[in-house]
Formats: sequence, C-alpha cells, structure tokens
Amino acid sequence: MVDSWPWSVKFWATVTERLLKAGARVVVIDNVFNVSTKDDDKLRDVIERYPDRVVIAAQLAGGVPGRNEYILEPTDGVLPQKEADVVGLNNLPQDVDPDGLVRSVQNYRTPGTSRDEWPTNPAKPLPKRPPEEYSISWLAAKKALGYTPMRNPDTRMPLNYYGGVSADASDDFSEQEESIKTIPIEDALLDWDTTYKHGESFKDKVVFIGTSAEVRFNDSYNTPLDYKSAVEIQATAFANLVHSDWLVPASDWTVLVLALGLGALALAVSLGVRAVLLKIGLFLALAATFLVATQHLFWSELLVTPVAGAAIILVSCGLFGAAYDYMLGQYERQRMLGMFESMVSPGVAGLMLSQRGDFEKRLGGQRQELVVLFGDIRGFTTLSERVGPDALVAQLNEHLSAMVSIVQEEGGTLQKYIGDAFMAAWGDVRAQPPADGAEHAVRAGLRMQEALKKLNADWKGQHEREQLTFGVGINHGEGVVGYIGHPRRKEFSVMGDTVNLAARLESATKQYHQPILVGETIYEMTKKLFYYRLADKMQVQGKTRAVLAYVPMGERTEVQPAGLPEYSAALEKYYARDFVGAAELLRAANVLMGGKDFLCQNFHSRCEYYFKTLPPLDWDGTWVLKDK
Repeated sequence: MVDSWPWSVKFWATVTERLLKAGARVVVIDNVFNVSTKDDDKLRDVIERYPDRVVIAAQLAGGVPGRNEYILEPTDGVLPQKEADVVGLNNLPQDVDPDGLVRSVQNYRTPGTSRDEWPTNPAKPLPKRPPEEYSISWLAAKKALGYTPMRNPDTRMPLNYYGGVSADASDDFSEQEESIKTIPIEDALLDWDTTYKHGESFKDKVVFIGTSAEVRFNDSYNTPLDYKSAVEIQATAFANLVHSDWLVPASDWTVLVLALGLGALALAVSLGVRAVLLKIGLFLALAATFLVATQHLFWSELLVTPVAGAAIILVSCGLFGAAYDYMLGQYERQRMLGMFESMVSPGVAGLMLSQRGDFEKRLGGQRQELVVLFGDIRGFTTLSERVGPDALVAQLNEHLSAMVSIVQEEGGTLQKYIGDAFMAAWGDVRAQPPADGAEHAVRAGLRMQEALKKLNADWKGQHEREQLTFGVGINHGEGVVGYIGHPRRKEFSVMGDTVNLAARLESATKQYHQPILVGETIYEMTKKLFYYRLADKMQVQGKTRAVLAYVPMGERTEVQPAGLPEYSAALEKYYARDFVGAAELLRAANVLMGGKDFLCQNFHSRCEYYFKTLPPLDWDGTWVLKDK
C-alpha cells in the first residue's frame, strides 16, 4: 500500500482479484487509470479474466456539457485487448439544488453525436466510442442483474439515500438492505481472515472501491441525508437501480390536483370560518394532514411531493383570509356603526364598538360631570291637530335631522328622543373638560336657532308645513351615566338633578319667550366666549333653591347686541331694590332692542308693581315658576 500514493495499479489489481475470488458479484473501481504505469498489465489481466464482474471509471472533463467536453479514459494498458464493456463514467451530471444538495443523478445519456466528432483532450486523442454514456453504477447494476435496470435511463434519477453504516473490527458484516456499509480498505485486508471469514463476507456482494478522505481528495458532496463521498453516491444509485426503489417525483397533474384541492380547502376555511382560533386550528390540521399524506406516499410509494408549494398555498390563503376578514370586519363594523347610529348616538355606538372596556365600565352606572341639552318644539300638540300625520312626521324628521346633526357636529351624544323633543349630552361617553362641553353645547344651541330660521324660510308657503319655534335648555353638573331599562330593552342614558334642571330650563323658555336658557355654571364657564343677559333668578318646580338662568345672545367675536349694557345695568339696580332707576334703564334697553323685548317688559312690569308694593326685607329677587 505504500509503494505509491495513494495506491499502485498492482495494489488495485490485487484487491480486485481477492474480492472476485471470494465471490463478490461485481467490483466497481471508482478510479480513472489514465496514466500508464509498469503494472497496468496486472489490472488488465484481472479484467480479462472477469470482464462481466469488473467496472472501472472514466471521467467527463472540460466545460459546457455537449460542446467542449472531453473524457479522461483509462489508459490502453489496463483495458482488455478483447472488446468488453467495463468502463463507466464516475461523474455524470448530478442534480445540485440551489441549497447545494445532491438530490439526483443522470445514469445514462445519449449525446446524439459520435465521439470522434467531439473536441478531445489535446494531450491525448481518445479512441472512438459508442455515443452512449453511462455511469459506473448503471453498468454495475446491469452486470449484477443481467438486464437493463431502468426503462427511461436517459432521465435524471432522484436518489433514495439509505444512510451509511461505518464498520469496525467487531461488526458483523450481515445483510443490511437499508444501508450501505462503509469499510476502510486496510481493515478489510488486515481482518480478511478473521472478521470477514477469509472473504466469505463479500460473497454475492457488489463492492465499490473509491476514495472518501474529504481533506486529501475533496470528492464529497452535501446530500439531503448527510455529507457523502462521491463513491457512496454511486453506490446509492446502484442500490436504487437494483432494488427499483429510487424516488419518483409526483407528476405535474398530481401536483396540480393536490395544489388545487389544498387551495380549495384552505380558501373554504379562510373565507368560511369566522372564529380565529378555529380557523388557526383548521389551518394547522390541513398542514398536518398534507404532511402526513405526503409522508405516507413517500414511505409507501417513494413518491416525492413538493411541500414548499403547499406551504405557499396555505400562507397565501391565510394572508388572503386575514385580509378578507379584516376588510369584512371593517365593512361589518361600519355597517353596524351605521345601524347603531340610526338607533343611538354615534358616540355611544363608537364607544360600544371601539372602546368596549370603557363602555362596560359605564354599564353599571358611573358618576361624572356632564353638560346636558334639552330641545323641544313649542306648541307641538296644537300643531299635530292642524297637520296630517304623514306631513307631521315628515316635517318633524326634517327638523330633528337638522338639530341632531348640529349636536353631533359639536361632539355631543344624542341620548334619546322624547316625542318631538330630544336630549343630548357632552362628557357622557368620553372624558371631556366641562368647559369644552359647555362651549360646544352653547354653540350648538345658537346654531340650532339659525338652522330653524332657515328651515322656516324653506317651509314658508309649502303645503302642510308649519312655522316652528324651538326652545333649548342647557345645564352643567354631576350626573349618573349608565345602561338602564328592562333586561330585554335597555338604553344608554344619563340621569340626575343636572338632567332635570336642564329640562326645567328648556320648559322655562316658553314662559320667558326666549330660544335658549342656560344654567349659572354654563354661564360662568363660557361668559368670555359668548354674550349673555340674565333671564331671571328663578325657582323651578321641584327645587327649593333659586337658580340664575341666562340667555346666550351670540359669540363675542361678533358685534355686541344693542341695549345689552343698559339691560345689564338695569338688572343690577333691580336686584339692589332701585326700581325707579331700573325701570328707566329697562325702557331705554327695550327701545334699543326693538321695542318688544319680553324680558325688558317683564322686569319693567315687576318694577311698576314694586313701586306700589315694596317687597319684604328678605326679598332676593327670586321668581317662583308655577308651571314646569
């Protein structure tokens, strides 16, 4: 073995003859003897005596296959003088995937042109050979079986790797159908008479001899199973051919049917199942079923089915389903929001759909600062007697649509309709500074009066349309927010003294002939934004304490209303018991305000009364309202 590196031709001949005499069915030498030596005749003698049981290697070399290839063939000195088919290629193109794995080999090919028409190695012209080319594993299988082992040998053969088994001196070299036993050649020689029973262990075996030292020979490749030498890949190809158990790629039709079936099921799950956890479970079940089925086909039929496509299908369907669910959810949310908003305030609907936690906190009742607005049509009962029901409902809907739209534009919540009246609130469904809610409520009240003027102008002259007047009461204070009612019919609402006083202020607008009345705290929070005048210090029904009610007269960005300074000065004198001075200022204010101002005339009448009958010493100007 040390005569020449790695081994001399004499050594190859000795090992080959020993194996053949021991009964090896075929010996395959994965080595190219392309350099002449003095011992070539010794190997040739072995091959000539066993031409049907020996295979030696040639090697494709060169560049682009089919154009500038040439073959390194064994020297004439080792080839038998009589024609014998003993040479096969040891490197027919291997299928190396982008991941660097050898998954298949081409055992046989027909180039289509004769060998002498091809460019050859310029250093050594090659003898003419048949145009067919085959691998050493193909030729070994043909010799071992005695017939052609594969119907379509010109196609690539996907390899079915068994796994290698390394042997040591203690191993029992028994038949192992699902593995390829690897034996260091020095162990085989040294233990020939002991472990390998004078060579009997090699009887009826096909033996591949080749290099496997990765560092010195660099003749190894990555495979799906592990890192394997080239000679073991050739042995694997031979075993696949002999056992007819090479892998079979699934046909295009099979892949298409599987893809369509899996895609249809995945889409059905993606689009038909709404529950997220159930959908995830079904997707996992589909993936598991597909993997189990493909694994079963692999083990039972050696059928290779692509799983990357299945993964892409499942992921794509999952993403499509997620996008579809999201879009459907957004559509449903908007649809439900629209339905809710047609029944409840948009603020309540939005809170229910997007801030469920905050909404649920309010279900049991919660105290918080509120701004409450009541709006009501004046003389609606009389109006309903004059107008037909269809026209009445149509006009009422036009009016309420305009008023409620203003509330929503100012950030308020429509709480409820009460016949021709409605109640709105600020600060009920979301946290809001009271001053901010007060500002928006007062502005909403002023805008409602302007909107009503426009509606009345549009209705003027229309058949079955009446001119409407509308009163607004606004109050601020603490209230209770909650979900109230019968278990089968509940509504989100606000309640408390603040709500009651707002209703009383709205009712008082009829007695004071004013479009809007606001409570004292509303006035204090917004007096720098709006012009106000005091309507009265009144005691409404159900209350023992008097409240100050104010009339908003416009925003301070506009011109100050005429007569307002005189009116304010008159009320200061009035509450100071200077009824003569108050009366004079009230007459002046009334003129400036058009001569028919109800509040000026009302306080002037009181002054005349108190001229004749002075009020008691504990008089504070409170006026007790008799009606709600």
